[in-house]
Amino acid sequence: MSDKVSKLSPAYLPKIVRKVLITVLIGGMSYLVTNSLIHGENEELWSLLLATFISGVLFVVQFLVDVDTQLEAVRQEQRTQHASTHVLVADGFSKINEASKLFGLMEASALQTDVVTQFVRNATKVGEDQPELVKNLVHHEISRMSKFLKELGDGGHTIYEGEDRDWLLALAANTRVSLDAISLSSVDARDTEFDGGFWMTDLGQRYVKAQRDLVQRGVRARRIFLVERSESLDSEVFRRIWKWQTEVGIEVRILPYSDAPVTLRGSLSDFILFDGVIYYESNPSPQRGDGIAPMILSTVLVREPEKVREKVDRFKELWEAASPPA
Repeated sequence: MSDKVSKLSPAYLPKIVRKVLITVLIGGMSYLVTNSLIHGENEELWSLLLATFISGVLFVVQFLVDVDTQLEAVRQEQRTQHASTHVLVADGFSKINEASKLFGLMEASALQTDVVTQFVRNATKVGEDQPELVKNLVHHEISRMSKFLKELGDGGHTIYEGEDRDWLLALAANTRVSLDAISLSSVDARDTEFDGGFWMTDLGQRYVKAQRDLVQRGVRARRIFLVERSESLDSEVFRRIWKWQTEVGIEVRILPYSDAPVTLRGSLSDFILFDGVIYYESNPSPQRGDGIAPMILSTVLVREPEKVREKVDRFKELWEAASPPA
């Protein structure tokens, strides 16, 4: 209250002085006019009364005009504040509405709601106090996952540049019906030798152990070793590889490239079918013949039904042409 008075007083005092001066001036003029017009008994008294009355009315009118001006300013300020509040409330409700829509979409999706909710909750734990590098890393991983979900959801396929690890192990761990794989020596071996190839790596061994767990759960796991060079068949390392996989319960067959159906020889690839609904395919660089394991240029994950059916049919045809290891 005192703050308002201190702010208004410097501007308000001159207004009062002006009002008093105007009132006195009009009152004096009124007195002179009425004194010249009124004649008779008590003319001085009537002139003074009329001048005082006119001056009072004028002062009250000035006061009312001032009050109305101030009230209009207050009303304008209130309208501005109300508009601002309305915008803030509308923005708040808009955000709540958007969050409700997203939660509704999340519940309607096939994903587990609690897992997605946990993901969002955990993401909020990365606060502003974290180092910039940590925040950038989190943003990168979230963007990568978002891109993966969009590509697999919209187009039915997604590509990983280089050799994937996470998709392979995650798919192997979550398969429920069957795992059917074509393993090309051009991908899994080093030139003509399997020693030092994929099956000797940490990823290769984890992958076989994951298939062992599948077999123990009653899932059927089958693998065709498509060998491009006949000398690989007599390799001691290759024998250890297929025997090890047979021992963990994987059904193994071997197919020399020369025995593959002629119609398929030009389109053979290294792929894995999971539950007959999605396949995982590795695209290697060309063999250089220097004893170095081939580099995986890219890995593709495809769930498009038509393309998956083509892989299912191809595996069946190659399985029939292949033979169990001797």
